[in-house]
Amino acid sequence: MRKTAGLFLLVLSLLLLASCNPGTPKGILSSGEMEDILFDYHIAQAMAQQGNRPEDFISYRAAVLKKHEVTEAEFDSSLVYYERHTEKLQEIYGNLADRMQKEAAAQGASAADLSSYGTTANGDTASIWTGPHAMVFTPDKPFNYAAYSLKADTAYHPGDRLILDFDAQFIYQDGVRNGVAVLAVQFGNDSVATQVVQVQSDSHYSLQVEDTKRLGIKSVRGFFLLSKGNEQTEGGLTTLKLMFIENIRLVRMHIKNEPTNGTNNGITGGPSGPGMPPDSGGRPRPLPIQGAPVPAGVVRQ
Repeated sequence: MRKTAGLFLLVLSLLLLASCNPGTPKGILSSGEMEDILFDYHIAQAMAQQGNRPEDFISYRAAVLKKHEVTEAEFDSSLVYYERHTEKLQEIYGNLADRMQKEAAAQGASAADLSSYGTTANGDTASIWTGPHAMVFTPDKPFNYAAYSLKADTAYHPGDRLILDFDAQFIYQDGVRNGVAVLAVQFGNDSVATQVVQVQSDSHYSLQVEDTKRLGIKSVRGFFLLSKGNEQTEGGLTTLKLMFIENIRLVRMHIKNEPTNGTNNGITGGPSGPGMPPDSGGRPRPLPIQGAPVPAGVVRQ
């Protein structure tokens, strides 16, 4: 009798333990499997872009699923499951961002990269970015937004130029790509110059704000955002929508006695295009666009 009662209690304890720690349902990919697939998706997209044939991503995507022995139906079902379990989705994207950051760090800026922004004859350059060098975004909160903020110190000089550089890559099954990047600089007289760029394609982006009036810089802040859009016209809730921001660099340049004319504090920025010297990778710098105001007191949503 005692042995039977002990066995019953043991079985009951195991059942209770299992109920308190539910695993992944049958037919749903584990979080580790989803992370590996999404990371390979990212690599496949980069390969397609290097060949200047974005349409090749369709075949690369099929190769990724074949590599992991997963069908489209299994992947889609798993995506639905993780969209409904945000805590597990957060873990996946956290790990994915870490892996991407390591990859970006392996390809990070060198002294030669920084020198491409200006020579010592015109000014000195320094990398001041303190955040992750790679981020992953989905349209859903809290994974759609990331802010950054830096306070100026004695290393900043009147007339400095701030340059935010990054690469964007999208994996969208459907819908409109609608990312935003913002660079805002507060000057010594508390005025603020802001540069905003729409991030809507796989490209290299650069935003610049210069202290042309030589007021001195108090702080630098900004954010990256992936908007949700209209789900009724741009795709359902469970389609794959990812924005990768990589190779993030924020560079401060000392500009020596070279103020420029204009009323917009030397604001320029946008996706790659003609009009500025190419960067270290041979990619063209952007054409100027008009800046827009940034919300005060930006915090992570």
